[in-house]
Amino acid sequence: MSNFALSGVTLIDGRGGTPAENTTVVVEDGSITRIVPSSQYDTSAGPQVIDAAGKWLLPGYINGNIHLLDGIMMMGIGGVEYLSRYEGSFVKVIEEGAQLTLRNGVTTVFDTWDARNPVLEARDRINAGATIGSRIFAAGNIVGMGGPFSPDFNFAARQSISPTFANRIDELFAAGVGADLTLLQEREFRARFRDYVQSGVDMVKVAISDHLTAHLNPVALRSYHTFPEKWVRMMAEDTRAAGLPFLSHTLAVPALELATDVDVDVMIHPTWTYNQVIPDELVRRIAEKRIGVGIQPLTDDYSGRLLAHGNFFGAMNSPEHQKNERNFIDAGANVMVATDAGCTSHDVMQDLGEELHEDRPWTLGADHFTWVKALRTRGLSAMGAIQALTHNVADAYNKLDTIGTVEVGKVADLVLLNADPLVDSENLSDIAAIYKEGLAVDRSALPNPRVVTAPTGAPVPN
Repeated sequence: MSNFALSGVTLIDGRGGTPAENTTVVVEDGSITRIVPSSQYDTSAGPQVIDAAGKWLLPGYINGNIHLLDGIMMMGIGGVEYLSRYEGSFVKVIEEGAQLTLRNGVTTVFDTWDARNPVLEARDRINAGATIGSRIFAAGNIVGMGGPFSPDFNFAARQSISPTFANRIDELFAAGVGADLTLLQEREFRARFRDYVQSGVDMVKVAISDHLTAHLNPVALRSYHTFPEKWVRMMAEDTRAAGLPFLSHTLAVPALELATDVDVDVMIHPTWTYNQVIPDELVRRIAEKRIGVGIQPLTDDYSGRLLAHGNFFGAMNSPEHQKNERNFIDAGANVMVATDAGCTSHDVMQDLGEELHEDRPWTLGADHFTWVKALRTRGLSAMGAIQALTHNVADAYNKLDTIGTVEVGKVADLVLLNADPLVDSENLSDIAAIYKEGLAVDRSALPNPRVVTAPTGAPVPN
C-alpha cells in the first residue's frame, strides 16, 4: 500500500523543532502530500487511515558511511576467504547488506568505499525494484588507494595467496584510480580522475592522507599526504563541476586542515588523528562551514573489551579522540552517523565470540544504534542524535531536498516507533514499522537470500 494516512502520531520531523502531537501524515504515490493535525483530517476525502495513535514518526534513518562489502574485514582476519568465497556474488552480498540496514530502519546508505561495478549494479537493481534494500549512493574506490591486497589494506595476505587472484581483486576495487595515480604526470592524472567522476558514481571520496594500516602500530605512527595540494584542489573542482559531493579520508590534523581548506562536503572519521587533539580554531571552521562530520565512535565498554582481546581498534577510543568528538558536538558541527560497518562474515562473527558481538560498531544492523549510544555519552543530545541519523546526513550530501526530514513533497521514507526517542535514545530501535518510498517493509523477510550471514557451509547463491 503506497497511499495511506498515518493518524495520531507524534511527529519528530528531523528539523529539530518541538514534536507535533496527534498529527496525520498523508502518503500518496511514494511521497508525503499532507501533514495536518489529526482533528483536521477528512477521512472521507483522503487515503485509507492507519491508526498509529501512541506512536512516534521519524524520517527514515540514513547512514553516511558504510561499506556493504565489509571493509574492516579486508584489513585483516577473514578478508581473504571473504573475497575468494563470494567473488562471484559481490552484488548479492551488497544487496544483503542493504537489506540488513533497511530491516533496521535505514532507508538510505552512503557506501564510501567498495568494489565500484558491483555496488553500482546493486544500486541500480534496488532503484529499479528488481530487489529490495536501502537506497544506495556509492563512491566506489577511495581515490588514491589500492585494493584489498595493497598496502592500504592487507598487503601481508599476498604472501599466501595467488598473485593472479590478488591482482584481479585489487584491480576491481581500484577501478583505475588506485595508488598508481600518485605516479602519473599531472595531465594523465587529471584525465583519469575526470573519467572516474563520469563513471556513474554518486560521490567522490579522496584519500587526503594515507591508509597504510601497518602504521597504526604505536611504534610506527606516521601519516602522509597522498596527493599534492594542487591536485587535491583540482579534484575538488572537477567533482563539483560534475555536481557530486566531495568526501575526504583523513587520519591526521594536517590532512584535516587541507580537507577544510578545499571545502569538502563530508569528512570521514575526522576525529581519528593518531591521538592528536584537533585545534579549537579548526573545529570552529569545520562547524561554521557546515561540513558533514562523520564521526566513528566506540562505546567505552566495547573498546575496553577489544583491548582486553588484543585488538588494536580499541585504541581508536583514546582520550584524545574522545575529546575531538566532544569538541565537534560542543561546537555545533554538522555531526552525522557514519559507522564504517559492513556485511560481516558469519565465520568472523563466530570467531569473535559472543563477548565481542554486542555494541560492535562495524556489524550492519545495530551499528547506527551503537553509534548513538556512544555519542550520547559524549554530550550529543537526544534530538541531536535524531538529526545526526536523518537530517544532517542528507544535508551534508546535498540530498535534503528529497530525504532527511518529514515534510510535504519529500520521499515517504518513514520510521514508526513504539516509544519516545527523546525520553530514551534506545527507543530508536523499538521499531513498529518502516516505510521506504511509501511501501511498508516486511522486516521478517530480510535479508533474502542470506549469503554472508548464512551458517557456515551453506551454499553460495549463483
